[in-house]
Amino acid sequence: MTMINDNKDHQWKFQRTEIWLRFFNYTGLPAPFNIFDALINLLNCRKHEQDTRSTKKCKTRELMKYINLVSRLTRRYIHNMEDSHVSDATREDLENAKREILKKLRRATLT
Repeated sequence: MTMINDNKDHQWKFQRTEIWLRFFNYTGLPAPFNIFDALINLLNCRKHEQDTRSTKKCKTRELMKYINLVSRLTRRYIHNMEDSHVSDATREDLENAKREILKKLRRATLT
């Protein structure tokens, strides 16, 4: 029975501390002015939605740049490997690796 009471006391202290921290960290305005705080939050939320849309376009653009870069680097590597006489990897192996990388990238962006 004493363990239950001790635990209850710890829980109560934890909750009390949590309420204190919320009170001290609250950055809102007092009661008559909190309507301004709500309006500012609403405007920030709308701005965030617009930023999210432009961010998606930007991420798609960056992904296309990255895919293009990977393709160019692969072609350059293949060209350099063909020039060297000691190439262990064949062109087909590198093309397969490139396709696998691009598939994984596309799958990652779809999720």
